[in-house]
Amino acid sequence: MKSQLRIAALSMAVAALAANSADAQRRRGLVDVSDRSDRHGFWFQAGVGAGKDQFKFADENSYSDNPTKPTFSIRMGGTVSPNFRLGGELTSYINTFTNGAGFRTTEYVGGLFLIGQYYPIRDAGFFIKGGGGLTRSGADVYGGQGTSEDGFGLTAGAGYEIRLGRAIYLTPTVDWFNHRSGQQGQPDLLEHVFSVGIGFTIQPGR
Repeated sequence: MKSQLRIAALSMAVAALAANSADAQRRRGLVDVSDRSDRHGFWFQAGVGAGKDQFKFADENSYSDNPTKPTFSIRMGGTVSPNFRLGGELTSYINTFTNGAGFRTTEYVGGLFLIGQYYPIRDAGFFIKGGGGLTRSGADVYGGQGTSEDGFGLTAGAGYEIRLGRAIYLTPTVDWFNHRSGQQGQPDLLEHVFSVGIGFTIQPGR
């Protein structure tokens, strides 16, 4: 957990530096000369969705399926240009059930990613997303012993920002991320999640 907090702090610092750099390029003295209709400045998004999880070990031929369950994501960062944003994303898939021994169990897989969002059309809300970072897959057993594995993964996706107010946008998204981890003498665990979701984005302008 401490390592995840350090990585989160580092991701947010990188995003803040990107935002400051972009702001500096638009300023003359102490006057901000940005076009207020441009996409610019700090942004934040929180969303929920429905995700499908699949997993296997590297020596297996096919993936096993987990049921479709909730996914959660938080993204934030800075705007490098009206066509590109840089930030950090924390996302997870969660499946809670009662196992064969009668213990309440929560399976999860998630990641902390450094991401970029590219807007092909400057004045439209459509974007594509990609990035990479640290991931974790595991299970917490209430009244029993849990387990987890840390690894690395990639993420990709797309979305569209629909303006609701001056600085608030409804944001439908499709997202994919994967997890890969290994233990000595054992095959790697391969896992990926595909989700469809909805979120709210707060940003100062378009």
